[in-house]
Amino acid sequence: MRYGIRTIVSIALFAAVARAQEAVDQSRRNAIVTAIERAAPAVVSINVVQVRTQRQLPPMFRDFWDFFDVPSSPYRVQKQRQDSVGSGFIFNNDGYILTNFHVIEEADEVVSVTLSDGRELPVKFVGADERTDVAVLRADGTRLPSIPMGDSEDLLTGEWVIAIGNPFGTLMNDPQPTASVGVVSANHRRVNPSVGGGERLYQGMIQTDAAINPGNSGGPLVNAKGEAIGINTMIFSQSGGSIGLGFAIPMNRARRVAEEIIQYGRRRDPWAGFKVDDLQSLPTPIIQELGTRATAGCVVRNILRGAPAYEAGLRPGDVITSINGQRVETASDIDFAIWDLFVGDPVVLHVDRRGQMAEVQFDIQELTR
Repeated sequence: MRYGIRTIVSIALFAAVARAQEAVDQSRRNAIVTAIERAAPAVVSINVVQVRTQRQLPPMFRDFWDFFDVPSSPYRVQKQRQDSVGSGFIFNNDGYILTNFHVIEEADEVVSVTLSDGRELPVKFVGADERTDVAVLRADGTRLPSIPMGDSEDLLTGEWVIAIGNPFGTLMNDPQPTASVGVVSANHRRVNPSVGGGERLYQGMIQTDAAINPGNSGGPLVNAKGEAIGINTMIFSQSGGSIGLGFAIPMNRARRVAEEIIQYGRRRDPWAGFKVDDLQSLPTPIIQELGTRATAGCVVRNILRGAPAYEAGLRPGDVITSINGQRVETASDIDFAIWDLFVGDPVVLHVDRRGQMAEVQFDIQELTR
């Protein structure tokens, strides 16, 4: 009987240990792990080549010609090939790849992409939009993995996100991407227009504290379901390394830009047909002459007849106080709002016309050159 009890106790203890180990294993395979397993195979290294021209003087002439500073010195022109790596991700079964425009901006050639399984595939440039900093490539291959696109409007501040990419790619002799985990620190973040020289639409950005480092640009920001909800684009840092202030282009914008590029070979330029000045930059007598009650906004300086805004009733002297529900304080607010729209999208302007509020509605048209 004692032996039987001892055996039963041993079996019970073994079963309890097995259950505890199973619980540990299950806790390790959490949502973050499964999301990375789902998304990482579709993340690629983008291999680009830059050719730099340098004037070099043969050593035997260097001291002589430099000493006399003779302009016709026998310099030799040499071209040096510099290889670099950025990140991107395959977003559909046809092999289309999303990345940042600035990843390939200065490249003389986009040579290939390398998948996490080590395959190196030829790739071609499809198109890019410099203002939104989005570019599309297409890999030539079969049975390619892809990342499903998520809804960047359906984000919660504080939810888990994963930045996947190839930081310091040229230093790593390994095709597997790096994953870093953080949270959505803020959504719809308005970045100062001076970032990007005021020429790029770094507005409505997703902010995250997931580590983003050089080489991560162009890789996906992924939610806990393994869906791409943004393109990792930039960081704020004095050292050049991550300090927890990373920003991603929202996927809803990137998706629409990519669709336009694939369909038309370019992003069609959105056009409203008017220009504005900041109200607060105008002299007081001019503001008084406008008869406006607005204390902030933009004054319509000129507008083209036949433009969609003109046909909808917008006129010079109108003070625009909001566009599509967003408060307007400077001209860049209107520029960025229109850049973020696509041909056929509706626009609703609230304007102060000599102290009376009015609403102007029209659809964005394509700017033809």
